Amino acid sequence: MPTGEDTQKVVKAAPEDLAKATRTIEIGGPPAKRIYDQMSLVALVLDEELRIVRFNAAAERALGKRFDQVLGRPCFDALPDLSEIADCRACERAIAMGIPTEVKDVEIYDHARGKRFTFDFQIDPIVGDNGKLAGVSMIGLDVTERFKLRKRLARHNEDLKTLHAVSNALRKTMDLEKAFVIIASALTSEAGGGYDKALILVCDQDREHLLGRVAVDSLGLDTAEGIWRSLTTHDGPLDKMLESAFPVLHRRWGALTEKVKRVKVPLDSPDSLMIHALRTGEPVTHETCSEQGLEHLHLHLHPTLAEHFPMTCFAAAPLKTDQDAIGVVIVDSSSRPRRFSPERLNMLKMFASQAALAINNGLIFQNVLARAQKDSLTGLYNHGHFQETLRAEIERARRYGQPLSVVMLDIDHFKKFNDSYGHQTGDNVLRQTAQVLTAGVRVTDLAARYGGEEFALLLPHTSLEHAIDLAERTCAGVARKVVVAGPKGERLGVTASFGVATFPVHAQSAAELVSLADEALYMAKKNGRNQVRSASEVLALTPQQREAVKQKHSAPAAPPAQTAPAPLPAAAAGGKDSALPPTVVELPPRYQQRLEAAIAERHQQKSSRDRDTVRIVKSTPEQPPRRTQKRREDEGKPRRRSGRTRKP
Repeated sequence: MPTGEDTQKVVKAAPEDLAKATRTIEIGGPPAKRIYDQMSLVALVLDEELRIVRFNAAAERALGKRFDQVLGRPCFDALPDLSEIADCRACERAIAMGIPTEVKDVEIYDHARGKRFTFDFQIDPIVGDNGKLAGVSMIGLDVTERFKLRKRLARHNEDLKTLHAVSNALRKTMDLEKAFVIIASALTSEAGGGYDKALILVCDQDREHLLGRVAVDSLGLDTAEGIWRSLTTHDGPLDKMLESAFPVLHRRWGALTEKVKRVKVPLDSPDSLMIHALRTGEPVTHETCSEQGLEHLHLHLHPTLAEHFPMTCFAAAPLKTDQDAIGVVIVDSSSRPRRFSPERLNMLKMFASQAALAINNGLIFQNVLARAQKDSLTGLYNHGHFQETLRAEIERARRYGQPLSVVMLDIDHFKKFNDSYGHQTGDNVLRQTAQVLTAGVRVTDLAARYGGEEFALLLPHTSLEHAIDLAERTCAGVARKVVVAGPKGERLGVTASFGVATFPVHAQSAAELVSLADEALYMAKKNGRNQVRSASEVLALTPQQREAVKQKHSAPAAPPAQTAPAPLPAAAAGGKDSALPPTVVELPPRYQQRLEAAIAERHQQKSSRDRDTVRIVKSTPEQPPRRTQKRREDEGKPRRRSGRTRKP
């Protein structure tokens, strides 16, 4: 064995010889071929014709070929798993240009273990002893775990980008229905998870039930991606946008939403998976019971939900705000069964948190808007919203050449009714009248409380004849159905007078249309109340007659009589001449006498108090003005006389 000194002498003596050799020295240790065969990196050596001349043991294990099966054969014919390297012609480029080349993320399938592995290959040119290129070496590094991690990070980054985009979209709208569709369609897009269906259920105001609000599916991942992104830039109504841009999907989603709106899950249900998610605040899947040992709870989907949406692979995440959970979002992946990994559930949970914030803001905005647009007593739209909608509907009717009718109605003798039976009873009359109006109109119509005891109906696409017919039915409905209990328990009924006007038959503007409907209402009041009059009858009058009708109706009402209030009209009292069943039930004689005596005594006491007040005021003597301290002091002092003398 040569010593260290001998080695140093050899190195010093002939360094140029060693540079031409194999860059090794014989000092012991394993030979280079053994090292090459036993290293863990995949290593191949190809000649100029790209035939395999070296093939180590790691390459045998990774590529599933023995060395005697591939040596001397063209590399890419013997090893088809390396076709990605052949496609990019990396070996030819390394030989032609003499520069190293990298090929990353080459997938190799291990047939023995049935798994896929990912390798990064470094391809270097090999120079022979004559200084010419003799071939290339291929060194492969197994980067499977790194590749998986990189894919997870890329996926997570895409999820965060999608979440950021959806959050921005939700911040741009306060329309609750549009927010529902943005959330659900984003979940069915490829960027949001690529789920088959997405359903959203929200708690009702009383927090007694979980109600279905929206359900969407995906005809294609690209389509779903385009829908929710287009919603972020479209400011118009949701239905019109979907109907014009995606008519097929609009019909499908409408049918699915109708189905999910039938779902009503009690919040105290002990065996519902969705309620379990609400209670725990954590996502659940179809495997939750088996994975968490909850078989004894027998958790399952609600029967109505399972009937309309059969799902075998799904997950549900609670919609949580700072205070409480307000609903659940459900994603279905039955057509592409998958295992919901912790990363995927965490992403769904983050998505649900952003959705909950947007839905909660939408609910608050919807509540505030309802308070601003609706009357708190009756629940009908108020005067301002009626006028705004009327102007818009007039323009739409003018554009499309459609009729538009307005019905004005006023409860008869309502002031006397309030004075006789109290404002609480009058409020009940207003509420019941509003219920009759709401039940009698279509979804496209609008019922409003115009002011006081006056109401208005806005009827788009309705001719004068149909509007009069509706007014007649409503007039009969008020007389028949509006029955309240008086202070003594008696049943009391009311009637109403109606006026009808139609665009463009009677008027060309919103103000003129309402004015003519009001005049028709005045005419109904003048002609006996509890009836319907149209603007055609008003226009048939002379200007003097129209002015007389207005003045008669606007004159101050006479004070109530000292005795019992005047009886209600025959139609309301159910007299012999009335075709309607009675709505005011007469009391037994003794109770009727007591009621009339009490009312008369009340008016008499009021009149007596008024007379006593006048008598006291007249009998009070007029007192001289009080003298102040300063005035008394001034009176005790002598008055100064001026130097002037008064002229005679």
